[in-house]
Amino acid sequence: MAQLHLPQWLISILINGWLVVAVVLFLAIIAVTFRPSARAQMDRNARIPFDVEDEADGRP
Repeated sequence: MAQLHLPQWLISILINGWLVVAVVLFLAIIAVTFRPSARAQMDRNARIPFDVEDEADGRP
């Protein structure tokens, strides 16, 4: 089986590029999650387990 020999500069660019992409993705997730308009949505989602109606949970 032949081994793939990449130049060191290309390996360095790929590794650093992946790191930049990962950090940008992380920051985008943080920005979307903590924007002011997301608070209401997060509060609604957090209350889902407690908003069970009597008919839906199987109790008489």
